[in-house]
Amino acid sequence: MTQYKDEVEKQRRSNRLAVWRKGIKLSYGLAIDNGKDVEHLTIFNDDSTTLEYLKTDRKTEITPSPHSHNDLIDMMLGHENKTAELIIRKKLAGENNE
Repeated sequence: MTQYKDEVEKQRRSNRLAVWRKGIKLSYGLAIDNGKDVEHLTIFNDDSTTLEYLKTDRKTEITPSPHSHNDLIDMMLGHENKTAELIIRKKLAGENNE
């Protein structure tokens, strides 16, 4: 049973990466052509982008992530560590105020 432990962990990390990389880092809309169209840019955690035009038939532009698979795993783990650190700091700050 333990012979598959590494493969299982690799698959779990891959599944977490698939979810993390499509999390939204930044999203904004901008009126262009004197309000005739709206340009909507979405930047995802993996730095891929989607540029959509909401009022016209202009084609959506999709830019893939510029990072390698291993770099993305490092970015995801770093993000998870920062999130955990923030939670711990908030908890400690709350205990110090009591």
